[in-house]
Amino acid sequence: MAWYEIMLLLTGGLFVISSILSLLFGELDMDFDSGTDAILSDIISFKGLLHFCIGFSLVLTLMREVTVISVACGVITGMIFSIVLFFLYKFIYEKAQQHLQYTENIHELDAEVYFWDKTSRTGEVFVSLEGRPVTISIRCPECVDLQKGQKLKVSGTRKLVYPSETENQH
Repeated sequence: MAWYEIMLLLTGGLFVISSILSLLFGELDMDFDSGTDAILSDIISFKGLLHFCIGFSLVLTLMREVTVISVACGVITGMIFSIVLFFLYKFIYEKAQQHLQYTENIHELDAEVYFWDKTSRTGEVFVSLEGRPVTISIRCPECVDLQKGQKLKVSGTRKLVYPSETENQH
């Protein structure tokens, strides 16, 4: 097995593993800050290098030889892979962000108490924002005791909410 075939298997495997990890756990930040332009530093990153190596080794594997022409074609293909996949990731990210209506202020949102500290009269509640469950800090100086699982309406911001109605408070 030639070195470029091994390179293709390793980089392809790393690509599959990083893609699975990104899907399961969100975006993994394995890139470095090169101090250059934002687009250039995104292309010259772990993922960019991975895409370059896949394109480069794929061309050499398909051509089955290492010549000046095959290396030049491999370098060009690797650069094209890096640039095209960068813009593809950017496009997908922008489309995903368009589906999220960024809500800064929260008004009369249904919440469920997740955690409550009686002494500081603060805690956390579960709410549904942009179609996904999130926890937000809650503060209620007049609340004596809120129980885990208790339902109430809250208002505030994405970082801190207050109970909207006093009938659910103990």
